[in-house]
Amino acid sequence: MTTLAPSGAPVSAVPGRTPVRDRISGLPTWLGAVIGVLVIVVVWWLASALLFRSSNAIPSPPEVVAKFFSASTWATTLSNLSGTLAAAARGYLFGNVAALLLAMLVLLVPPLEQVITQVAIVTYCLPLVAIGPILVIVFGRDAPAGASVVLAALSVFFTTVVGSLLGLRAAPRTSLDVVRAYGGTRLAELRLVQLIAALPNLFAALKIAAPAAFLGAVLAEYLGSGGDKSLGRALIAAQTNSDAPQLWYLALVSGGTAGLAYALVGLVARFVTPWSSGTEGSRP
Repeated sequence: MTTLAPSGAPVSAVPGRTPVRDRISGLPTWLGAVIGVLVIVVVWWLASALLFRSSNAIPSPPEVVAKFFSASTWATTLSNLSGTLAAAARGYLFGNVAALLLAMLVLLVPPLEQVITQVAIVTYCLPLVAIGPILVIVFGRDAPAGASVVLAALSVFFTTVVGSLLGLRAAPRTSLDVVRAYGGTRLAELRLVQLIAALPNLFAALKIAAPAAFLGAVLAEYLGSGGDKSLGRALIAAQTNSDAPQLWYLALVSGGTAGLAYALVGLVARFVTPWSSGTEGSRP
């Protein structure tokens, strides 16, 4: 039972009693993540033991975890992962640089906005699974990682274009007026004010783009790109051999790598734009 305070806000009827919602919201964030992981592992274990015990389509957690403690498995995985990361990094770089340049071009030449926006939407709507095999054939053996780089670039282009445009347009009008008052050109406004104002939104887009680029590269390799040493080819081999523990292990490695890429970009963002994360560095 609750009563109303003079301000109209509900207060607990029992003195000294903290509401359950407040106690839960006061828990550290890492504890919620640990509880979520434990719930997933329990459900996974029950499914493997009760529903898929005969087919072993879902291996038990210990079977998959054992792969992480195998030196030979790790050596092979790291070798395959290095090629995938190299292709994903190139695609991430090319896609994001192209997106940022086109977003800046929109501000300098506003009539191009509709064309560039439509191009970004088309790249977002393209079914990567459909164009992946075409790219594999186009690049062929001369550039075995070409399709991986292109799919990684396509995976990040739309997100970064949208984030860059939102950020560039978030520049304070007073700062732009100051640059104009001192005779600054349109390019000076972009360089001195708008690019700095765009950093928080830009890094938010780059965080999302990091795992997208990696997963785009893996998809291209699964469709035939990347040569023999790639994570996608390792997935194909495990699927062909019906090796469920290896498949689940590779899926966890892929998910962990994508999550790590997201976290690394977020860490860079905290140092580059401390004012947007509410850290002490943002205070004057």
